[in-house]
Amino acid sequence: MNLLGYAAGEIVRGEGRGAPMGFPTANIAAEDESRIPEDGVYFGWFSLADGDPPRGSLHPGTWLPALVSVGENPTFDGRERTVEAYVIDFDEDLYGANAITELTHLVRKQEQFNSIDELIVAMNGDKASARTLMSQYPTRPQQS
Repeated sequence: MNLLGYAAGEIVRGEGRGAPMGFPTANIAAEDESRIPEDGVYFGWFSLADGDPPRGSLHPGTWLPALVSVGENPTFDGRERTVEAYVIDFDEDLYGANAITELTHLVRKQEQFNSIDELIVAMNGDKASARTLMSQYPTRPQQS
């Protein structure tokens, strides 16, 4: 597995825009930004941090596929760099949990869209790309 970067930290409330668009995200307040790669949308893996209590059906050490947006949310005139994980096929409350994401594939660079509808089309394309990667990597590859 080629690890491009990772982010670990507490899941905090964001702007609340993802869920209404069909992409609820876990916003990670990264403890160490030095391992976060350049802005973009990445495919990777998401888990609760070791020692964290289970949250619904998710337990520490269980890795789920995720799309992770790293950047300033240019479509919404964002000014703060964020790390937002959309855990694929998972929609449970994770606020306050400590999580880690491992970013393994760049799906696309961050870009500004002219409308929310254009953004949703791009996000659906990202999800299709992620599903292709999931067929190639049905479980989290071991780190080398």
